[in-house]
Amino acid sequence: MARTNTEAIRLLASGYVSEISIDHDICVPNVEFIKESVRKRLAMGEETFQPIVYYICLMKPEDRPKKITIHTANPAAALRMSGLLFDAGIESEIKESGYAFDQGGNEL
Repeated sequence: MARTNTEAIRLLASGYVSEISIDHDICVPNVEFIKESVRKRLAMGEETFQPIVYYICLMKPEDRPKKITIHTANPAAALRMSGLLFDAGIESEIKESGYAFDQGGNEL
């Protein structure tokens, strides 16, 4: 599982990724333990996994994942990423996702 664009690209570049599920938003776990100055930098960047879609589009067809799923609670972002793949002749599937977090049985 990749939690950053760099990690995802390293995995894709290995040539051993046959299936990928892409979220739009990059979540930072345990954000409450991160220093305020670092949190501000993270919020300023608002990084997403959309660059991974661009990377997949540039990959040689034989090296691309054979199955691509997009899961995000952001329907506009899902359609945008799916459209980029479609324009490159790459099939993908969109699965609905939500912002439910495991908090001992309660959802936020």
